[in-house]
Amino acid sequence: MRKKIKSSLWLKIFLLLTTLLFAVSILLYGTIMAVMPASYKYALTSNYTEQVSRLIADLEHHDLDDATQKIYEFCINNNAGALLSGNQTSLSFGEGILDEQQREQNVFQTASASLALENGTYTLQITMSARAVNQLTETFWRLLPIVGIAVLTISLIASYFVTRLLTKPILEISDISKRLTTLDMTWRCDTSRTDEVGTLALNLNTMAARLDSTLKELSAANEKLQADIEQERRQEKLRVDFFRAVSHELKTPITVLKGELEGMIYQVGEYKDHDTHLRQSLRTVNDMELLVKEILSASRMAGSDFSLTLSDVDLSQLVRECCRKWQGAAEDREQRFQAEIEDGRTCQGDMALLQKAVSNIIGNAVAHSPSQAEISVTLAGNILQVRNSGVSIDSANLEKIFEPFYRVDRSHNRNTGGSGLGLYIVKTILERHGFSFRMNSTDDEVCFTAIF
Repeated sequence: MRKKIKSSLWLKIFLLLTTLLFAVSILLYGTIMAVMPASYKYALTSNYTEQVSRLIADLEHHDLDDATQKIYEFCINNNAGALLSGNQTSLSFGEGILDEQQREQNVFQTASASLALENGTYTLQITMSARAVNQLTETFWRLLPIVGIAVLTISLIASYFVTRLLTKPILEISDISKRLTTLDMTWRCDTSRTDEVGTLALNLNTMAARLDSTLKELSAANEKLQADIEQERRQEKLRVDFFRAVSHELKTPITVLKGELEGMIYQVGEYKDHDTHLRQSLRTVNDMELLVKEILSASRMAGSDFSLTLSDVDLSQLVRECCRKWQGAAEDREQRFQAEIEDGRTCQGDMALLQKAVSNIIGNAVAHSPSQAEISVTLAGNILQVRNSGVSIDSANLEKIFEPFYRVDRSHNRNTGGSGLGLYIVKTILERHGFSFRMNSTDDEVCFTAIF
């Protein structure tokens, strides 16, 4: 029970108010019980002497019968006792004259006087009884249990309603604070009150709104940070994969070139023909130079400090120039090359980079299509489609085809698969511009689509 009281504000206030109300009420009742008999006694005795003197003066020179009547009326009216004695006569009125023990318990005032009547002199003794005062005190004591039960009942009822009135808003705020610990900001306090509790509720609402806004901002910032971290991890993996692929791509031509040069230096077999193998070495160096240029271009565009030089680009003219560039190569490979380009199509972008991207797309289609294949370039609206027939790419390769140095040809032969950077450069350029693109493949056709 003690633990429950300690943990409940409502119970603490209820018990405290009940105890306080009961104690104050009982104390007030006790004060009344002590003061009222004394006040009553004081009221009775305050003019006792004057009343007795007035009675004696009124009885002077009256006969015994008249005096007896007046003394009797006095005793009745004042709850007193009297003894009239003299001339061998003794008359008792009211309670009469009590003995010493009774007088101490029941008498609080006594007076005696000599009274001269027509038939002689008498002695009059008057006593004021304390019975009424004692009865009043006894009545208070008898009523004490009833008053105590009534006071306790009223105290409990009053304490219940007062405690409920006082603690209801506090308990509501306590419940809200529990929800606040779980970062639940869907609650709102009642702000209809204009007292301190209402001010507290208003402040809590304001705090909750600001905290909710701050938490949302922190959550958004955290999500952005997580996305940035994930992006950085992906970028780091791409960089590692890129440099690993670069190392692999450069290792082969360097090894070939080194072997050719050593063979010529040591006059080994066919390498004695320097003119022939020097030309082959030069071709290898040229291939390496082209590869290094593509690597540098791809690396530069993938850097965080790279920026585009934006301008209005005549997309129709750009696609036509790229088609003219590759049409001759397609004819040399006995491929059918068709172009349908709408006039007046423009976009915002870096013209040199977009030209490189479109040229790589068309060149990739020409390079990877067999003889008699059909190469189709279409620009309708701002949608560019490049189709090449006679080839097919499975779904596994389609997912990786835009990765650096990835080739569909498993032999990784540059004569059939190129450097593996063409589509990666296309992807980087288009992503830098924010243009969407995709590669689709059917059983006998590959289609690249870009939306500018």
